[in-house]
Amino acid sequence: MPDSKFLDKRNLVDILDSLEVGVVYVDHENRFAFVNSAGEEIRGICSEERLGTSILQCHSERIHGKVLDDLKAFHSGEYATRHKMIKSKGRYFDNNYSVVKDDEGNFKGVVLVSQDVTEKVELEKELKKANEELEKKIKERTIEIKTAYEKLKMAQRQLMQSEKMAAIGQFVSGVAHEINNPLDGIQNCIRMVLGDLDNKQQAEEYLPLAMEGLFKIEVLVRRLLDYAKPHSDEKVKVNIHDVIDDAIELTKFKLKKKGVAIQKRYNHEPLFIYGETHYLSQVFVNLILNSFDAMEQEGFITIETYLENNKNVKINVKDNGVGVSEKDQAKVFNPFFTTKQKNNGTGLGLYLAYNVISEHAGKIEFNSKLDEGSEITIMLPFFNEENLIVKQETESLELEK
Repeated sequence: MPDSKFLDKRNLVDILDSLEVGVVYVDHENRFAFVNSAGEEIRGICSEERLGTSILQCHSERIHGKVLDDLKAFHSGEYATRHKMIKSKGRYFDNNYSVVKDDEGNFKGVVLVSQDVTEKVELEKELKKANEELEKKIKERTIEIKTAYEKLKMAQRQLMQSEKMAAIGQFVSGVAHEINNPLDGIQNCIRMVLGDLDNKQQAEEYLPLAMEGLFKIEVLVRRLLDYAKPHSDEKVKVNIHDVIDDAIELTKFKLKKKGVAIQKRYNHEPLFIYGETHYLSQVFVNLILNSFDAMEQEGFITIETYLENNKNVKINVKDNGVGVSEKDQAKVFNPFFTTKQKNNGTGLGLYLAYNVISEHAGKIEFNSKLDEGSEITIMLPFFNEENLIVKQETESLELEK
């Protein structure tokens, strides 16, 4: 390859003229000293007319002061290089300025390399506009999804509420019996006291019994009212044993009608989860009632809990009822599917249980054998202080989606 020192001026001009970018050289007296072919087109400079003339002749008088300030900065060494994006006659130019010095470091002039980037700028504008339109559509779609999610949550709450009412309807006769018993006792106590108002000893004996009966009714009614009313979706740290015990208390009156017993085989230590207490309680109410409906007379429901691998709380609800056929087992979590007799159940119990457990990052499985019974297995994340922050962040992300 020949040394660049041996390239003559004509060759250098030919090389510069072959470039698609404009090259303009302004000498130390701010005069045009060289303009290549692309520079003539881009800047609108005719080399033969402009060479040797002041650079100010290419700019309007209103910006002469700014041009001179820039040139002074190059002369003084304040600028060694400079980059500017300018717009001229409807087109965009990417300009790069560089100082030229002699062998002794003295200022000789400034080289401007100018490239027409109009197409690039227009494409960037179109891309920006497309991105803005896309962001707008994404925001609109996000709002639609969020609205749909909120409607879905509302529908699920309404379904849960209707299922609660259905459950209350199932064990209301047992509750009435539990209320009637203390009411009979209260009436007898009051009758005894009214029969002999002067007998203070008798009043002191029977009135406390009447109060005790009233207290039992109050506790029962309060529990039923608390169960029936809508609750918030707030998640809290809760012992799963307390949740299951609440469900057992609510259903025990109905279980007595068939002589169905519940066997509790709880883990020796409390098992905490992070969840919505009332929704989880509704799950276990439904599971217990399903087991009850699967029994003709007498029987047992076994509820086991234990910690698996120090990560998951596992709950097994097992009964010795009539069981479910293998064909129907695949459908048990479908909405409105039921194997119960007509007008006995809504077919939503296991469907809602599946949704509630899923929303708690858990799993629920169903296994059954005809004439032997059924077993529901629930897995929920074990609560500890370390994963609370992670769970809360996950919930925030879900809402933003």
